[in-house]
Parts: sequence; C-alpha cells; structure tokens
Amino acid sequence: MAAVLGLAALVAEASGPSGPESEVLRAEDRWRIAQKANDVSAFMALLSPDVTFIGTSGSLRDRADFIASRTESSIPRARTYDYSELRVRVFGDVAVVTGREATTGEGVAFQGRFTHVWVEESGVWRLVAVQRTDIAASK
Repeated sequence: MAAVLGLAALVAEASGPSGPESEVLRAEDRWRIAQKANDVSAFMALLSPDVTFIGTSGSLRDRADFIASRTESSIPRARTYDYSELRVRVFGDVAVVTGREATTGEGVAFQGRFTHVWVEESGVWRLVAVQRTDIAASK
C-alpha cells in the first residue's frame, strides 16, 4: 500500500490534488483493497458492467464470473497483497495502468504484472478491462 500512496502523493504534487492521475491511483488503491477484502459491493462500484477480466490462466470472465471466482482466490487468504511499479497514462476519459502485484502468506506466494483499463463515466472511474500475467520464479 505504501508504494501506491507514495506514488499517488507524487502524482498529486505534479498534477494537483484532483488531477486524473491521482483519481485513478485512488481508484487503483480501492480496487486492491476490495480484492484483499473480497468486497462484493466495492467490486460492483469499481467494475464496469461490461468489464473483461483475463486471469493468469488465460481465463476470460465478465463481472459476474469474476465476482463468483473470488471465493477461490488466494488474495483474500494471503497475508499481504501489494502493488508496486505503477504507471498511469491518461488519454481523456480513459486511463491505462500497468504495475506489479505480489501476494505473500502461508501457502500463498504470487508475483504478477497487470494492465488495468479505466474509463471515466459521469465523473466516476470504472475498470473496463483487467489483464493479469504471472511472473515465473527465477531458476
């Protein structure tokens, strides 16, 4: 979380406290927290009704399928779920965020990269696409 908040503070300095990059970073942090807490109401607020979610296995899910799949996710069971290396690019009412994610905990260890596509609709940023890629362990 510190990496996200640290980056959000830097972006806020550069673009003003309510700049689109800062707004997207705040939405990213809400998304990360929602995944860790398996918060269905937050999922409904943050995910566009027509979101596409591509998981590390190559699975393709819509919003309902993604929410249903969370009962099997290791993220809520992990001790930590953190983001780092975030990069936000805003193109009008669309933002593309890339970053790195990591989970740790007993029986849970994952390193991955992600791409999130956010669209601003009526002043609210919602996820319309998620792509996750596993980072293979070094040999």
